[in-house]
Amino acid sequence: MKSSRLILASASPRRAQLLAQLGFKCEICPQDIDETRHEAESPEQYVGRMAEEKAQSGRSLLLSQPGVLIAADTVVSLDDDVLAKPESAEEAESFLLRLAKRTHEVRSAVCVLASAEAGVVSTIGLAVSLTRVTFGEISRTEAQRYWRSGEPRGKAGGYAIQGIAAAFIRSIEGSYSGVMGLPLYETAALLKQAGLDSLPELGDERQ
Repeated sequence: MKSSRLILASASPRRAQLLAQLGFKCEICPQDIDETRHEAESPEQYVGRMAEEKAQSGRSLLLSQPGVLIAADTVVSLDDDVLAKPESAEEAESFLLRLAKRTHEVRSAVCVLASAEAGVVSTIGLAVSLTRVTFGEISRTEAQRYWRSGEPRGKAGGYAIQGIAAAFIRSIEGSYSGVMGLPLYETAALLKQAGLDSLPELGDERQ
């Protein structure tokens, strides 16, 4: 299938920016779903289910006009506990102090749907990336000052790897873009399967 219509089922400006990095413009159509984690659900199961449910929630957007829809979710976990978006300064501070001097895991799931003709929608696939992030030492005062920067608000785990929090990160093993919220390797592969390739076509020119 060839289509230039790409729908992002997310309000995250970072995900839109990452798609733009691959050369894609997208329609922003965030989906409102219940994000409650099921009992005994692992972080990997949880993040995958969230991406799939967001994609299925936006499925109707592909019924009237052909296109591709991408949904994603990101989960930060430590000792199997999911650290969601902090709702207060106290919670954000506790997150950072728990992450300090330890390695935690960040999983980002991507689910892609596509329609080649009106009324026919298929699931292209689901991919989950895993990245291990190691933080250095963080003092209580630094955690409080970081909250005042405004950066932790609305961020899974209470930090943004592409922002000031980079000063806390000793090392990462895995996908940098995945920690930002959209693993580009997995995303590009799924979009290619859906008929959207970020690379330009070769012409007939002879080198």
